Amino acid sequence: MFVIGGIALGLLLGFSLQRGGYCMNTAFRSFFYEKDRSLVRAWVLVLLINVIGVQLLTELGVLYPLVAPFFWPAMIAGGFIFGVGMVLAGGCASGTYYRCGRGMLGSMGALLGFVLGTALVDGGALTWLQQSMRQPTLDVRGQEATLFNVLGIETAGLRWVLLGVLAAAAMVWLLRAPKQRFLIGWGWQRTGLVVGVLALAAWVLSAMAGRDFGLSFTQPTVALTRYVLAGDDSGISVASYMVIGVPAGALLAAKATGEAVLRIPDPRTLLRQSGGGVTMGVGASLAGGCNIGHSITGISTLSIGAIVATIFIMLGSWTMTWLIVRSESRNAQRAQKQKQKQQQQQSRAKEAFV
Repeated sequence: MFVIGGIALGLLLGFSLQRGGYCMNTAFRSFFYEKDRSLVRAWVLVLLINVIGVQLLTELGVLYPLVAPFFWPAMIAGGFIFGVGMVLAGGCASGTYYRCGRGMLGSMGALLGFVLGTALVDGGALTWLQQSMRQPTLDVRGQEATLFNVLGIETAGLRWVLLGVLAAAAMVWLLRAPKQRFLIGWGWQRTGLVVGVLALAAWVLSAMAGRDFGLSFTQPTVALTRYVLAGDDSGISVASYMVIGVPAGALLAAKATGEAVLRIPDPRTLLRQSGGGVTMGVGASLAGGCNIGHSITGISTLSIGAIVATIFIMLGSWTMTWLIVRSESRNAQRAQKQKQKQQQQQSRAKEAFV
């Protein structure tokens, strides 16, 4: 039952990610480097649905959400490294998975790199780094740090007051959004709504299977790698089947719109994306999660660790994007100067000939 449910949910998620072009690398980059912030709005809508939904289901006793320990050195460093990696890879963890389904060979290289990066840190040569960076932790009176207990909010009424304020601020911002300029597939409203509902459904399905967590890509990737390489099925869960379903769902969506075409990048781009995948995997395994595990599922519990990790994922993304933009600008300037120099030399040669 849970195998079928997990794969079905993964198929729907992959289909939705592809149709909405939902990639958090693009969303985070758009804060500073793009005029259209539609994917940011989709992400905020996903959070709105999940923060309220998870709290409501927790109050009803349906969920008992797992909040990760706030091992701050690993979350800060790992989040930043992950952000750098997803820019180099050309997509976040979930974006890499679904783009494999539409035939992008560069994303396949990034996925293989992601698998290698997670393997290096979770049980591989860099396990010592993960263990050492996760030792310093911060808690609140012996409990995992959340926005609620950091602010000293203990009653259900006050929790809902805080959630109401946050939800109202998000709704005002979303309702004031300008018309989406660039629309190829779904708009941000439909994308955020569908992905948000599916993310919340992942919480419920996981709870039914005895797993107190929602969508994630890092842990399932590690678990599937260990199963394939060593036959170790101890980490296989309903989330593993969701991850398997994502590329297949994206393939179905791409087939329906004629976008399922094998795209082969040049060797340099393929190498960069593969290296970015390794970097993403290392960062995600250090931080205990990726753009989905922290920036959607973790924030759904108002985890301070997930919020901090997300902030540093953004910082890593912005830093790497700035470096690339700066490098491209310098290359363009050098090319322009070289062209002008050649034109001047040609002009002098003509004058000398005359």
